[in-house]
Amino acid sequence: MSDNYIPPERQDINNAVIPESTEFYEEMKLLVHLAKNYPDDVELQLFAPLSDEEIDGFEKRTNIKLTDELRDLYKFTNGFSLSVANLDICTLDQVEEMLDTEWEWGDTKNYLYLGDMIGDGEIVLLDLDTNKIITNDHGDEDEYDDITTLLGYNITVFLDGEIEDEELEEYLGEWDDAE
Repeated sequence: MSDNYIPPERQDINNAVIPESTEFYEEMKLLVHLAKNYPDDVELQLFAPLSDEEIDGFEKRTNIKLTDELRDLYKFTNGFSLSVANLDICTLDQVEEMLDTEWEWGDTKNYLYLGDMIGDGEIVLLDLDTNKIITNDHGDEDEYDDITTLLGYNITVFLDGEIEDEELEEYLGEWDDAE
């Protein structure tokens, strides 16, 4: 990141309003619930949301069209940090700074860097050709349909059996039924 980096303004999770119409509503609602009730186990930092105009400005400057889901995410929070899975989704300013990054594995695919999962050494990318979310660990890729699926995967893998919570158990049961 640049030497002039200014950390984004944080959003208070106690006052965060997750739009019910978003694809990630259930996952984010659960993560906010867990962060509020189990702060020693789940830390979630949300950043101040962006306006449509700010997102439009990013798209115009970069000539990149975000998916509707990503637009909704950035209107809810300009990135986030989740201690579970060490998942960090960057602010749009950080995403823009990473546009010229050359990846070490020499891949020439049309990717947009979105963040990382530090504990696993993976980066989170948007494949601009397919609009799929990709996690990449030095060339080894996993594909997810969207951010919602990535969040769901992280909830099931990193929280299953870790916390006794009725809402978590209900969510995990729904995830099992979907498979």
